[in-house]
Formats: sequence, structure tokens, C-alpha cells
Amino acid sequence: MSTDLELTKIANAMQTLEGKFVDSRALGLHLDADGEAEFKRLAIEAKALLDHELGRANDFSSNLIYAINQGAGGYLGGPSLAAVKAARSVIQGGVNQIRRKPTHALARNSSLQPAYVSPTRLAELRQMTSANWDMTRLLRMVEELNVAYANRCHMSVAMLVRAIADHVPPVFACKSFAEVANNYGGSKSFKGSVQNLQNSLRNIADAHLHVQIRRAETVPTEAQVDFRADLDVLLGEVVRLSK
Repeated sequence: MSTDLELTKIANAMQTLEGKFVDSRALGLHLDADGEAEFKRLAIEAKALLDHELGRANDFSSNLIYAINQGAGGYLGGPSLAAVKAARSVIQGGVNQIRRKPTHALARNSSLQPAYVSPTRLAELRQMTSANWDMTRLLRMVEELNVAYANRCHMSVAMLVRAIADHVPPVFACKSFAEVANNYGGSKSFKGSVQNLQNSLRNIADAHLHVQIRRAETVPTEAQVDFRADLDVLLGEVVRLSK
């Protein structure tokens, strides 16, 4: 059974527990000992499933713990009716989050492959300070590029690499990326990389951006949009010029 269905089953069991609260003058609304034990088991199982699917310390697991502890004494003396309802609501929210992310399992399986932009280069970009340029947009595009690559969104990868290339020419005192590729006085290897981005990448990205719907289509493979080395050379030069 999938995780979302397992969590839905737990939420339904908690809803059943809500109908088992009894009222007494001494204790008010409370569960009997079996109900308390059942709630504790369900909550622990739900947290384990949420942690496995969304990662440890995710918002839903954290709020599940809070919902449990805000009841009368937490598990001590049994949960309050409000705590059980809140816990059920949080679990249902976790189910919704899992269902909103159909590529989550794919991204998890892809997490061992190298990122499109290496963590080392990304860290350098995050540490950059420049009196002339605000790097916020560049950094965000690079971060989104890594997300797109991890989820095999190859058309998005091509578009984002092109967008990055079109974004950085002012750093090189140029008006366009074509000017960077043809006129910037960098090393021979740098010129080779940026010319590949200007020619090969731009043609591929343009095809995915501008080609209208046709009777038959193909989608790009990872190999088609693999400009990681050339982009790293470009970003490395951006970092160097910003020091």
C-alpha cells in the first residue's frame, strides 16, 4: 500500500477514536486506556511514514508532535479530543502534500547523481558580494536549475541554462551573451565553452521554447541538455569577476 493510503488509513482510524471519547464529571471528555494506547500507536506510525516520505523534521511531523502535546498532558492522562482532531488534520495535510509531489519518489531516486551545478559552485555563488550587481535572481535560477535536473525536467533545464546565459552579460561588460562569446577577452578554454553555450545550447533551447505543436513530437533526453561543464566554466568566471 502506498504511503498516502497508509496515512489516510491512520487518519480514518483517528476519526473513529474521536467517537470513542466519553464524558465524566471527574475527567471530562477522555479516552479509555485502550483508546489512549491506540492513539499513541497511530501517531507514532504516522510520524514514521511522514518522516520517510518528506524527510525528518518536515513541517507535518513537527506539527503532529505539537498537536499531540497541546492536548491535556500529551500522552500523560490521555489526549484531548482537540488534540486527536488536530493530529488527524495534520496527517491529512501530509497526505495532500505527498499527492502534490508526483515526482517526489523520482527526485529521491535521483538524489545520488551529480547536481547540474555542483554544490561547491553553488556555495561560491551564495557567498558572492558585489557592489555593482544583485545576484539574487542568478542564484535563484541556478537553484531552480538543479531542481529541474533532479526531476528530469529536461526542457526546463535547457530553458534555464539559456536564461542564465542571457542574464549574466553585464558582469562581463557586455550587452548580450553573443557579445560575451565573441568579444570577451577570456582564456581560449573559456571562449570555447561560452561559444558552445551560444551556438549549441541556444539552438536547443530555442527549439523547446518556440516550436509550435506538431502532429508528432519527441522530448529531449538528458544527453541533449548536458551543458554542465560549459555552464560551470561560465559561472566560475562570474565568481572570479565578482571578487
